[in-house]
Amino acid sequence: MVEGPTAHKFAYDIEKTFIRKNVIDIYFKTRKSVVDDRDLIGRVISGSEAYGKNILIHIDGYTIRLHLMLYGTIHIQLLNEELRKPFKRVRLQIKTDSHKLTVYNAPIVEIDDEEKVMEYIMKNYGPDPLREDWDRNEAYLNMIKHRGTTISKVLLDQSVISGVGNILRNEILYRAGIHPEKRVEELDKEELYKVIHYVEKLSREWLDLKLKGERLKPLLKVYNRYRGRCEKCGEKIIFYIQEDIGRKTFYCPKCQER
Repeated sequence: MVEGPTAHKFAYDIEKTFIRKNVIDIYFKTRKSVVDDRDLIGRVISGSEAYGKNILIHIDGYTIRLHLMLYGTIHIQLLNEELRKPFKRVRLQIKTDSHKLTVYNAPIVEIDDEEKVMEYIMKNYGPDPLREDWDRNEAYLNMIKHRGTTISKVLLDQSVISGVGNILRNEILYRAGIHPEKRVEELDKEELYKVIHYVEKLSREWLDLKLKGERLKPLLKVYNRYRGRCEKCGEKIIFYIQEDIGRKTFYCPKCQER
């Protein structure tokens, strides 16, 4: 699944290539659109941004909201290049005079007035650590609303903090030294702010690696380390499926003691 930093990288690439370009052709397959595809032809792409895992493309008063989930992909190509996948998998394609943007298999492609899309985002999603309006205090206040919930489940709740997926969750809790099964009520204020610190730090490090075209391997200290050992203490990393979230979980039994 695409996590927040990757969504921001996609938005960066889209804006860099398509900003101020006129739409010469567009195709979309969606259940939610307030505009006919023909009404978007000739309009100007005014920018792209991400909020959490959502990728937003702004076209002259309208906004396309994309969420790639597990299987969605985005390709940016020169206009005359061949598609990389069968057209039946295309959920969105935007063509300009020089390039085309093609989105495959994305489960969410929604088009609405820009104001309505942004209102929906602000109402349903928590603060995003990669945006200028990131607010650590808001993140903390959102967390303590879920005192009886495991910190793992809270981190994956996009209404609490936007953009954290399973890879980031595992790495954040390892850096913070917190067991994944601990409930929010078991953590003091300092520990919760430590979690929030690593939400921001690791999200930015992930994005920096993506912008440089580098792999995530330097960031991964526990995730998918099935036979690995803790870099801090040498204990064997534990792997299991956490019941309340149904996701792969990795932790050090010594550094993240229950």
